[in-house]
Amino acid sequence: MKHRVLIFMVLALVSLVAMTGCDGANTDGSEPDYLDSEITINGLAEDTFTVKISELASLECVKEKVESTRSNGDKVKLTAYGPLLDTFLARYDKKQTDFTSIRFYATDGYAIAIPGEMLEKREVILAYMDGGKAFDQESKPLRVVVPGERAMYWAKMVNRIDFEQDGEGNFTEKIVFLDAALPEMAGEYSEEEGGNIVSTAALLERFGGGADKVTMYAADGLTKNETAENFLKGYIKYTGKNIPQFCSPELPEGMNLNGIVSIRSGNALFYSLDRAATILPEREAGDDLNVKGVGLTDIIKGNSFRTAATYELTTRAGEKTSFFEHDMTKGVFVRDEGIWSFYVDDDTQVKDVMSIEAVT
Repeated sequence: MKHRVLIFMVLALVSLVAMTGCDGANTDGSEPDYLDSEITINGLAEDTFTVKISELASLECVKEKVESTRSNGDKVKLTAYGPLLDTFLARYDKKQTDFTSIRFYATDGYAIAIPGEMLEKREVILAYMDGGKAFDQESKPLRVVVPGERAMYWAKMVNRIDFEQDGEGNFTEKIVFLDAALPEMAGEYSEEEGGNIVSTAALLERFGGGADKVTMYAADGLTKNETAENFLKGYIKYTGKNIPQFCSPELPEGMNLNGIVSIRSGNALFYSLDRAATILPEREAGDDLNVKGVGLTDIIKGNSFRTAATYELTTRAGEKTSFFEHDMTKGVFVRDEGIWSFYVDDDTQVKDVMSIEAVT
């Protein structure tokens, strides 16, 4: 009789482990009701496929107490329980650093991409429970947790994962300065949003650019990769608080981005000199000119601006000035009386610059 009881207890324990994926996950007895929920996977195989939460639960899991902060200052705390992303990818002979970004989509429309530089230094947990508790309606069936990073990357209600590899290798051909371009486009005023706005679609139509992925960089160091589809649902607010700001009434508020320094779309880079001036060092123009400002070399650094023999500067008034490459790199942008002008030396200044384009 004792042997029968012992065998029964062992079988019950094995059954519990099989359901939860790891030893001791289900400590409060709340069995997830979403183990059959499917996550769409794109970019790992020739065709898109799905995996069930139960498949993730069957992998080797980790259990980690984590905490992060939302943009509004609220704290997010949970005990992330589930397999590491790399554990899942090992089934396909891949690892997270094989991708330039990995994008997670939620059932409420939220989407966030973890960029390559973050994938290099952080682990990613595919959490399907909070410690021993099943997720509630606002988190299930899957939550992405990146310990050490902001809560905006901790996507909830995830139902799709895209593994992205950027093979474009595009160079930036044109820099458009938002400080001149947005006011010149005379955006609509919105009482609800509290500022002047220009639609992203109008911005790209006017100045070019366009790609499947848009990369935005903020003054606080946040880099955000956005799909072209979501980017074109939004607008750029350029008066009021936290400007320039990407936002959209069609997207969850968590997808807004404050204090934009740059937006890269295809071969175009949209750049805010006002915001860049808060984070970049002052540079002195030319060899003898006693003028300091935002150095062009700091702007193009890391933005793959195409090397050319000559570059063309266009002002808001439409006037064009050409520069040789060796002169361009000596220049700085200086703000005076509300406009930004480009200084190279005593004899060479271009006022109210709206764009720079590589020509030949």
